[in-house]
Amino acid sequence: MTSPTNALRRLGRISLMLVFATSLSLFGTSCDHLHDPHDHDHDHEAVTTVTLTLVAQGTTDTTRVTWEDLDGIGGNNPNRIDTLFLRPATIYLGSVNFENRATSPLENVTEEVLEDANEHQVFYAVSNSLGQVTVLDKDGRGLPLGLTFSIATTTTAAAVPGSLTLSLYHYDSESSKNGTDPADETDVEVTFPLILR
Repeated sequence: MTSPTNALRRLGRISLMLVFATSLSLFGTSCDHLHDPHDHDHDHEAVTTVTLTLVAQGTTDTTRVTWEDLDGIGGNNPNRIDTLFLRPATIYLGSVNFENRATSPLENVTEEVLEDANEHQVFYAVSNSLGQVTVLDKDGRGLPLGLTFSIATTTTAAAVPGSLTLSLYHYDSESSKNGTDPADETDVEVTFPLILR
């Protein structure tokens, strides 16, 4: 027959084991809450600098504009936003370059976007009907990427300035990119003032 003292000891050991098992279970659950579902191996550093290079078709006439925010999103206003001056009734062939100049040496984010092209897409929007953008490059699945593009400006100079906005989207996975819809995550979105003259 078990003495009351031994029974209490056994009950205490069982209670301690239950408390330990419950603690492990709660710890595992709280770790799941800390896990960011968007945190995956293909994330890259912040983009501080965006440069657009446009060449008028059939010429060597080159236009280059830069947007820069060296302290990143949430800090001070961007320290540089160039105005894009284009000619009316002209087709420009363009490319975009993304960099992180807050690191030393600077990081070429464009290369990382190319490496993970199936999970990225650059979208363009031109305001005030000043032009139409067509994406020229594709990812590994044949969907638009947007690092190279063309822009056809309208036939007459505009009295009212507009803008060219580009957004670099980062998709959670290849399957969530369909070539039409933006992702939930924007790596960077910039707006250049646009004037036709």
